[in-house]
Amino acid sequence: MSYFQKAESLYDSAVSNDGAGISESDMREAAAWPLDRAVLLFAAADQVRRRFFGDVVEPCAIMSVKSGGCGEDCAFCSQSAHNRADVAIHGLCLPEEIISRCRRAWSEGLPFCVVSSGRRLSPSEFKALCGALSECGNDGEKHASLGILGDDDFAALRDVGVVCYNHNLETSRAHFGKIVTSHGYDDRAATVRRAKAAGLRVCCGGIFGVGESWEDRIALCLELRGLGVDTVPINFLNAIEGIRAEPPKETPVEFLKIVSLYRLAMPKSTIKVCGGREKNLGTLQPLIFQAGANGYITGGYLTTGGAGVEADDGMIGALGLSRPAHFGYAQ
Repeated sequence: MSYFQKAESLYDSAVSNDGAGISESDMREAAAWPLDRAVLLFAAADQVRRRFFGDVVEPCAIMSVKSGGCGEDCAFCSQSAHNRADVAIHGLCLPEEIISRCRRAWSEGLPFCVVSSGRRLSPSEFKALCGALSECGNDGEKHASLGILGDDDFAALRDVGVVCYNHNLETSRAHFGKIVTSHGYDDRAATVRRAKAAGLRVCCGGIFGVGESWEDRIALCLELRGLGVDTVPINFLNAIEGIRAEPPKETPVEFLKIVSLYRLAMPKSTIKVCGGREKNLGTLQPLIFQAGANGYITGGYLTTGGAGVEADDGMIGALGLSRPAHFGYAQ
């Protein structure tokens, strides 16, 4: 079978059974796809994206409401106190700062996500943040990424208008202990289940270029599919000086293959390319959409800047893509 035919077969498998996604054996075929034929794999993933999402792609804005000094030991994270990266450290932002950033994001047509460092905020910090989110109003979408939370916490977030919760598994269960040592994989998976049980959408994915194998990438993909996550953020390691993780060895095309694998496996989920895209993809950034992505973070990340909303709008416009006219996920 030629690679043209294989790509066609992967597309057919992905969209069959109302978009159930390719099988585990098909995932291994995609993982083994030669880089000099990658454009054909991208084409299959691109057509799956277009079938379920058309020409609409979904950006979001994030704000680091508490930064650095994190006691969790994640080898890839510049905010971990176990690493020696030179990043800004600050406590919980004032309510007026959070409200201002939220309303600015909404004015730019972007869902707004608050992100905090640490396993979780203290009770007083959590209460203050919920108060700020309540004062933001309801003119746009509110998302949050606040660590490992319980049922009551998710109910409180829901009550102040949060509709989506981010909590990444990061990598496969087998590889997790090599990059995170201060908590377990089941802690993260349980948090995802609690968020879903509270009626929130869940944004859950991982980081790539941290020494994982293709088997790890497939295992994470299967785990995410089993959890029924709504959005899959795909991060590429930005090896800031001072972290323990080694810089990625992957080429931009190999990273783009990961995007295609996840799109083919989860046709109806939002596949969102996030941290490290500028650093690791360079001039190939626009290909994230041709490789199957339909979402991205814009306007900067937690400890590093980005291309900016205007530049990203120019990029998608040049590709004939557009943002949704509403807040939420295009269906």
